[in-house]
Amino acid sequence: MQFEKILNPESIAVIGASRNPNKVGSAILKNIRLTYRGKIFVVNPFAEEIQGIKSYKSIMNIRDKVDVAIISIPADSVLKALKDCEKKKVSAAIIISAGFKEIGKEGEKRENELKAFLKKSRIRVIGPNCLGIINMDPPVNMTFVDPNTKISKGSTAFISQSGALLSAIVDDASANDIGFSKIISIGNAADIDEADIIDYLKEDEKTKSIVLYIEGLVNGEKFLRSLKEATKKKPVIILKGGRSNETSSAVMSHTGSLAGNYKAYELAFEEAGAITVSNIDDLFNFMRDAAKFEVKTDEVVIVTNAGGGGVITSDHINEEGLKRAQINERTASDLSKQLPAESNLHNPIDILGDASPDRYKETLDIIAELNRPTIVIFSPQEMSMPMETAKVIYDLHKKKPNLPLFSIFLGGTNVEKARRFLIERGLPVYDYPNEAVDIIKGLYFYYSHRDPTYERYKKEKIKTVSFSGKKNAFGISAKMIFEKIGINTVNGMLVSSGSELKKGVDKIGYPCVLKISSNSIAHKNKIGGVITGIKDHIELDKAFKDLNQVIKENKLNGAKIELYEDATKDKKGYVEILIGGHRDPVFGPMIAIGVGGIYANEIAEVEFVLPRISDQKIDELKRTNVGKVIMSAAKGQTFDELIGYVIKLGRFMEMNRNIKDIDLNPIIVSGNSAVAADFKIFVE
Repeated sequence: MQFEKILNPESIAVIGASRNPNKVGSAILKNIRLTYRGKIFVVNPFAEEIQGIKSYKSIMNIRDKVDVAIISIPADSVLKALKDCEKKKVSAAIIISAGFKEIGKEGEKRENELKAFLKKSRIRVIGPNCLGIINMDPPVNMTFVDPNTKISKGSTAFISQSGALLSAIVDDASANDIGFSKIISIGNAADIDEADIIDYLKEDEKTKSIVLYIEGLVNGEKFLRSLKEATKKKPVIILKGGRSNETSSAVMSHTGSLAGNYKAYELAFEEAGAITVSNIDDLFNFMRDAAKFEVKTDEVVIVTNAGGGGVITSDHINEEGLKRAQINERTASDLSKQLPAESNLHNPIDILGDASPDRYKETLDIIAELNRPTIVIFSPQEMSMPMETAKVIYDLHKKKPNLPLFSIFLGGTNVEKARRFLIERGLPVYDYPNEAVDIIKGLYFYYSHRDPTYERYKKEKIKTVSFSGKKNAFGISAKMIFEKIGINTVNGMLVSSGSELKKGVDKIGYPCVLKISSNSIAHKNKIGGVITGIKDHIELDKAFKDLNQVIKENKLNGAKIELYEDATKDKKGYVEILIGGHRDPVFGPMIAIGVGGIYANEIAEVEFVLPRISDQKIDELKRTNVGKVIMSAAKGQTFDELIGYVIKLGRFMEMNRNIKDIDLNPIIVSGNSAVAADFKIFVE
């Protein structure tokens, strides 16, 4: 990919440069002139000269070589300009022009024509409908951001699908002490996409962290592969726009209705070890501080001169699933020799409101030996000294540069100089406790998830089972498929007459269950199509007649009756679990495991995983509410069997792309047993 040539061109042509200072083409040219030291060419058939540079009628009239063309002209002229660029042997183009798929059918047709040309072409393209690209070293600004915007050099690369949001964030970044290595607006990503850029940035030595704003993806599997490789080398932070979990009212499966629109993105980001944020404030904090420290433990130490600040910080730590580090006897003894008797020696360590810089130093020197992420809280009192305290924190950082130190200077003007002192020296400083806790949580997640293992997944024996059906499969027909996959299912059979029913129950025994067998009815309970707890022949005959009446009343032509053993028979303390699959249009299959039964949607206690489940995710599942419910009724080997079901269903869906949803609900779990009692396969 010629991405290096785009970021570091020897020559640039601006197609659509304008003499009108209010036009996009004028701003682009001005930004290039202010930042770039290579050759600049201007293409505008209606001008002789623009901003002191000779203007050409066509890129074909330029005799010199052109590395990158920036196209800012009406959308219906873009394809011709791009074809001229290829004839000119231009390596790459940045298409600023809007008017493509973002405007509807006409624009989508135009973009499809562009893509068709690019498939046969050697030229690579960023855009269309983008803001452009900024490289800070060597400097070149090929965007139409306000030329007066101050942009600082740093180590964060920022990729955004939204040009307007990118422009606003870049404008505000300097005030938040954020510097960039690269700034990339990708727009509609008709050619070069997010994954391509991530692949480049993961190898870029000038980039220490990668930040993305995305609203949607076309090729989720490609993106996930690139993301996984990138997080092995540096932190990746993602803000996803459009996180609503609303689902279509037409979704028929329990699993599909529980999944929501954002769940697959959330799973993919988590699987890859990317840090997700939900707002611009957190995005700024991670942009600035993600690459400063490695956080490899979830045990946090708090040192504070404000008791309330320590309590609030402790609350945030608990709420975010972190832990307060235990202060051992030796450390407590060392602290007691330095601190007033009224001090709290156990985390949070309260060194009292009159704490001097020396008291902070003595405390931090002792705490530093624990080598835990440390939050230092300073609250301004009449006798406190914010600047001198900031210098104590900085001195400790110089002595122990790998100790994760996060400072909170509460207050306003009284502590501003101290904040500024630490920020200018590259130390993380926050206004409020939740900000420091969120950073620690995100970094701990990253360093504990960036290189997962898959030993349990590899151990599972997978059977190749094809399902080419074009219609939904429920009941016995689905049960047979799941048995082939390796799922343990309840005994059952189809019956079409009273005599078959009697023979069947002689084999299965009482209590038993009768269900209507029809692939046109997903949730038979809603029409009275399931009768459970049948204890004898009298109840069996009545249930059989009742279900046949339901079939007649609902005009279920071709429907039959299914007879099942009661899966809860002789099961004490059992629980009902749901395991299902849902095919996301971007990332493909994801598997659900949760509390099952007829109230699965109402309870909505469910966890989702991707088919290739990691060992770390399995351990985390055990600690969730769902895991605790399972373990309350099952032994460890049964939990492992359920994980095997998750893996098998995931591979089954990966091998059969016509399947949209799967429900195994309920699975009756008790002791050493996990038996699926109801079965559904939904096709696209």
